[in-house]
Amino acid sequence: MRRVVLERINGWLVNHTMGDGVFGGLPGPAEDELNSALREFVESRTLPLYDMMSYQLGWGREEGEAASLGPPPRLHGGLTLTAAFASGGDYRPALNHAVSVEMMNSFWLIHNDIEDGNTERAGRPSVWWHWGPAQAINAGDGMHAMARLAIFGLSEKGVGPSRIAVAIRALDEAAVKICEGEYADIANQERMSMTAASYLGMVDDRIGALFGCAARLGALAASDDANTADGLDQFGAKIGSARQIAEDYLTLWPNGERDTIQQGRMITKKKNLPVVYAFETAEPRTKRLLGEMYMQRVLEPSVLDDLARLCDDAGGREFTRSEIDRLLQESDAGLEQSGLDQPSCELLREAGKALVPAFS
Repeated sequence: MRRVVLERINGWLVNHTMGDGVFGGLPGPAEDELNSALREFVESRTLPLYDMMSYQLGWGREEGEAASLGPPPRLHGGLTLTAAFASGGDYRPALNHAVSVEMMNSFWLIHNDIEDGNTERAGRPSVWWHWGPAQAINAGDGMHAMARLAIFGLSEKGVGPSRIAVAIRALDEAAVKICEGEYADIANQERMSMTAASYLGMVDDRIGALFGCAARLGALAASDDANTADGLDQFGAKIGSARQIAEDYLTLWPNGERDTIQQGRMITKKKNLPVVYAFETAEPRTKRLLGEMYMQRVLEPSVLDDLARLCDDAGGREFTRSEIDRLLQESDAGLEQSGLDQPSCELLREAGKALVPAFS
């Protein structure tokens, strides 16, 4: 029996999980089915509002473009499908759930681009920059509602109302956490007194919650086991938080060029774990130098190297690495709680590692 399970997991790894080292590429039928389901879900509606949603999801073209850049990796939906496969041996019952979390993620990204002033997303103008903030808010709100409708659509596939209600509750709880995290992120933008503990809590809400929901929904699609759903929720949430903290690290100490979105957050003085830690624990002289930087209206990109040096001197680099390790350990604890067999846990563990950017 164990040999059969191992062959099943190995077959999934070869055919479905990772492309170019990025989890969520899902080469093969799973990727195709998820993208087809997303596209049909949005483009079956004809109002131009849905053209904005299609554009956000990676299709459509800005006027003057030679061709669409294509859809981005479906990180949340990919995690949902992988969690369903690991929990029950088939990803297809989780397609509606995967569509739902991708729609919810796009709702958040549209609003986040407005809040952070991001004029680009995935190499082309962001929705608000192309259509204006008012219509972008409209599109984001619509995608939030459609995320819920994707789950309600399970009734057409014979899924009972109690299972649908459990999935909707998980989705709504994640949406509330995202909003709480965004509130904390914005509220602390101009403050210098945020603690590392409160920053990490904000990341758990703002980023971790939807990854946790994605894994939970995959488990719910495949199993009635509450321990599996709870364990995979913790696994996904901690992987999502580790992903953000790794991006924090790479913003100051990049392997190559800095990510434009994360650099943009720094320039507008949105918080970053190494900076928060330095403000909290550094010697007075370092705090004064940091304060002088953050008293400016915006941070110039040219000061990020100096900021990185100050944070490193204050122990922020080492602390950030240790927090990534802690989050990965807690994600492993979630897998242990799930009660899944070891091959299934290893599948998810490898998928989780691919979600967290590599840092040196």
